Amino acid sequence: MRSPLNQRRVKSAAQHRCALLLWFMLWLLLCVPLSQAIELPDMGDTSESVLSLAEENRLGAAFMRNLRSALSIVNDPEVESYINALGERLTSHSGSQQRFTFFVVNDTTINAFAGPGGYIGINLGLIMTTETESELASVVAHEISHVTQRHLARAFESAKQSSLPTAAAIIAAIILARQDSQLGSAAIATALASSTQSRINFTRHNEQEADRLGMALLASSNFDPQGMPSFFERLYRNNRGSESLGLEFLRTHPLSLSRVSDTRNRATQYPPATKLDSTNYLLIKTKLQVLSSDDSVKSVTHFKQQLDNSTAKQQAIARYGYALSLAKAGRYDQAREQIETLIKQSPERIHYQVAAANIAYSAGDLERAAMICEMNLEVFPHHHALTTLYSVILIKQGNSTRASALLNAHIRRHPANPMLYQLLAQAEHLNNRLPASHEALAEHYFLMGSIHGGVEQLDIALALLKETKPSATARINVRKEQMKQEQEMLE
Repeated sequence: MRSPLNQRRVKSAAQHRCALLLWFMLWLLLCVPLSQAIELPDMGDTSESVLSLAEENRLGAAFMRNLRSALSIVNDPEVESYINALGERLTSHSGSQQRFTFFVVNDTTINAFAGPGGYIGINLGLIMTTETESELASVVAHEISHVTQRHLARAFESAKQSSLPTAAAIIAAIILARQDSQLGSAAIATALASSTQSRINFTRHNEQEADRLGMALLASSNFDPQGMPSFFERLYRNNRGSESLGLEFLRTHPLSLSRVSDTRNRATQYPPATKLDSTNYLLIKTKLQVLSSDDSVKSVTHFKQQLDNSTAKQQAIARYGYALSLAKAGRYDQAREQIETLIKQSPERIHYQVAAANIAYSAGDLERAAMICEMNLEVFPHHHALTTLYSVILIKQGNSTRASALLNAHIRRHPANPMLYQLLAQAEHLNNRLPASHEALAEHYFLMGSIHGGVEQLDIALALLKETKPSATARINVRKEQMKQEQEMLE
């Protein structure tokens, strides 16, 4: 048993971690746009003086779970793979041992943020606003630099030292915001009134440091260093008309003319990149445009006009958007015709193969969709989009045993993907392996921010086992205890 002193220490550490997590969530609330103001927010990471890397990663996982329950995350496997590949290209030159996770938020406002544990979110709207892959990479590099320089932990430490009552008021405001968003927002604004200027000064320094290090990261990863100033300059120019003293005062990450000029001057110190924008960037940007469109008819018309007026170099991208928009509108035969034209031109382009499989699946042709997946998985084993879709098809076809084996193997590569656990729960249910189904569903709930729901599913799994399988019972009990500890940390 723990001594009273150790219990107090454990409780104090848990309270400190909980306060830090709440501070992370506050920054998220402030950085997710409450208006249409254009800003590039940062949420940095930690310092060893604040918490260890193990604690940081634990907080990061909790941060992501809360994020999934509060925001809409784009769960398209191709989008997930692209943004993580882009991030890994940059982090491979950062020298950091931190593990990073990149994701896209289904929000059309222009925003990006970094959370604890290397979790970096990019809004769909920001990706759509970029004109080159280097511009997008510049934002991701900027956020990576916030993480590697532990900016958020330093901000937390600064706030903790300067004003404990303010921190307490902020936490109370967050709790209030859960009950009434308008009252919560007003309370947060009041709590911050006395410390806003020092916080702005602190974050301005962080922004300058993230710009400088992000630029170096951009260049070392063979992206165009001009991507950062060109993107900043366009945002500044588009937002200049709406700026006012009040907005500037409340803006946590001001985008000033001097900041734009500074990045422009720094970019000239690096040689130009030798690699042009990747086709993957253009295809993913096009796919996001189709996914985010609320009017499928308008989307079809837009891409048809783009295809008719495109140059030979632009034609493939326009045709890809046309095919996806046709499929979204339910015009599957036409969509299949367009995507087959692209496959004939570039059979090695995996995005076209994934689109062909998705079109066949949406049209109800499961056999063709399965054949496309099987054929391409032989060439691209473990491909995230193909494996996920093939698992769905196998479940639909009643081949749940094979789906279960495929999903269990894929989950080892993507252990924090809630969609995969949801599919596994379906497959195991069809396999009549009900304890395993509820165990998988528990992980889905847990990753989606419902720890209580996860514990309930594990209790159901234990009740179904009735201690007939001691090893499985022991494993589930251990996982249940881990979830309960996470719940206690947050409560």
